Amino acid sequence: MLKIENLNKSFGSKPILKNITFKINLNESIGLIGKNGSGKSTLLKILVDLVNYKEGLILLNDFTIKNQINYKSKILYLGHQPNFYPSLTPKENLTFISKIYNSLDTNKINFRIEKALNIVGLLESINVPVIYFSKGMLQRLSISKAILLERNWELLLLDEPNDSLDFEGQKMLSNLISNWRKKKDKTPKSLLIVSHDDNWIKNHTDRVLTLYKGKIN
Repeated sequence: MLKIENLNKSFGSKPILKNITFKINLNESIGLIGKNGSGKSTLLKILVDLVNYKEGLILLNDFTIKNQINYKSKILYLGHQPNFYPSLTPKENLTFISKIYNSLDTNKINFRIEKALNIVGLLESINVPVIYFSKGMLQRLSISKAILLERNWELLLLDEPNDSLDFEGQKMLSNLISNWRKKKDKTPKSLLIVSHDDNWIKNHTDRVLTLYKGKIN
């Protein structure tokens, strides 16, 4: 599925990631924990080409992802800070996202968007500009992207996904993760999840890696 070998990343003279090597198997869910500033988010951003790297090898399904664009629809990144157009509504933001991926039947886009928003509890706010959303609502909207594009991605990167979610939101997220981990059909799913909550991440992953002083332990 995903293989990372001897990945190194520095910001200026400060090394952030040192010879990172691990792999994520098909249908495997991995947790990643570590202190603030340990490089967890940087690693996720490298995997979706938001941050570059000079040394190391990253393979998705045995093909290198460096300087390639075809893999991007297969890896979905939900960042710690949800990124949406504030003047647009959830429906407009998700419609725009679906067009970028260009793989959804246009006759079914509205249905799929409404279904995704209903699952995350935002259907009643479908036409409200997201500038008025709380942080928790933005996090729910971010999660709806993974639902909407579920047929596209093979690897989901989640950076502190339960941050700002209330009890019901965390329960909803747990159910989604559980369902994705069970998928073994034509679209098997793998997950890489970053969290500060050790107990939560152990309950939602097959194994947990620790990033400490730039290295995986």
